[in-house]
Amino acid sequence: MLYNKESITTRNNLYNKLMKKFLLFLVGMTCAVALPAQETAVSSSGTVAGVSPLIQTADAEVLQALQKVTCSADKLPSLDEKLSVQDCVRIALANNPQVIEARLGVESAAVSLSSAKNALLPKANASVSGGAYSTKSDNTPRYNSDSVNSAVKVNLEISALTDIGRNIRTQQLQLQRAILSLQEKENKVIASIKSDYYSLLAAQRAVAIRTQSRDLYQEQYERTKAFYDQGLRPKVDVTTAEVDLNNAILSLIRAKNLVKTLTAALANEMGVTRAGEFILDDSIEIEPLNLTFEQALTKAYENRPDVRSSKTALQISQIKLRQAKADYWPTFSMGAAFVKDGSNFHFDSDQLALSASIEIPLFNGFQTRNAVKQAQLNNLSALNSDRSLTNTVFLEVQNAFIKLNEAAESIPVAESNVEKSKENMELAQGRYNEGIGDIISLKDAQVAYTDAELSLLTAWYDYGVAMAELKKAIGTY
Repeated sequence: MLYNKESITTRNNLYNKLMKKFLLFLVGMTCAVALPAQETAVSSSGTVAGVSPLIQTADAEVLQALQKVTCSADKLPSLDEKLSVQDCVRIALANNPQVIEARLGVESAAVSLSSAKNALLPKANASVSGGAYSTKSDNTPRYNSDSVNSAVKVNLEISALTDIGRNIRTQQLQLQRAILSLQEKENKVIASIKSDYYSLLAAQRAVAIRTQSRDLYQEQYERTKAFYDQGLRPKVDVTTAEVDLNNAILSLIRAKNLVKTLTAALANEMGVTRAGEFILDDSIEIEPLNLTFEQALTKAYENRPDVRSSKTALQISQIKLRQAKADYWPTFSMGAAFVKDGSNFHFDSDQLALSASIEIPLFNGFQTRNAVKQAQLNNLSALNSDRSLTNTVFLEVQNAFIKLNEAAESIPVAESNVEKSKENMELAQGRYNEGIGDIISLKDAQVAYTDAELSLLTAWYDYGVAMAELKKAIGTY
């Protein structure tokens, strides 16, 4: 078939127009997507209270993931107010350094995912160059000249497309792992906050019990001394009563110091500093246990972030193994470029280019074989870690379940002991006042009553701590 010059020119013009429109569309994509994503990588400050606005414009998938971990912007309670356990949890999730570090890890993984996707976007560049020249040769006058060259270039080059796809998928999984790591940190912090909160509350109540005991021994010492002055009791009773009073004072001092120590521990877990004591809400809600051990274990395997993260790590190792094996196969690359340039800012010339290539690996010094072996070993290591975590989860759920049942069974027994020991102490006090009983029996009854009160207090808060540990083991709050 013969083509005349006019038809060839028309066809070339149409081809050039289509290519220009296509590449101008790529320029628009670059300005709308690539540039904000690049600014994100540089400008994101990793704010604690929310997600960087630049990250939000980079990718819908990234935005959806980050919205799940955005810290609540609600006003946090004041440390000078009465704090419930939920108030302490809210403060900790906003200020605990480990949680903040995990949240920044999510933002970092989101930026990495955006960067991986940017490998599919075109690149646009603009350049301007200029110069002044003075030339002289034999038998010719000196010649002075200057020039200004300008150009705009849009380039799209995709090398190893399958590798880009695997890298994007890997970064997606890494983002999932970062989110799961944040959830795991939050679960651990919540469990630690509840444990420290109940321990501090128990210590504060123990101070009240020790104060009551001190007052009781003070009263007993004064009564015994009065009996001695009247000749009704021997000197040894006064000495014994004084020793008991001093021991009660020492126990009270230790209890108050324990409150200070546990206050510092709770403040540290919350990510704040506190010189004075916290005012805690002393009402504790005891949640009933509505799960069997088998149900709790099933929930743990389904919900725990570290278990899900382990499965994700296994997926990543499998992708990397396939990627290492892919180096045995040919690599395909393609590219397109459009250049518009000219002198003195007159863009009077353009150039279009399309390219495709294939690279066939022949021998690279056994690097691919070694990379495949290393990837296989990493995959086996991930499998082993996953099995080990499964055993660890079973052990943690079992221990938490046993502790919770033990605390639940101890509460009614401890309550009964408090009633009986109080009755026994009152009887011993009456016998001593009537001159029938001795001070040793009274002391034993008083110690038994104090110990029973402390045992009941411990049983109540052990249940709260055990419930927090079980929830952490299950992975739900």
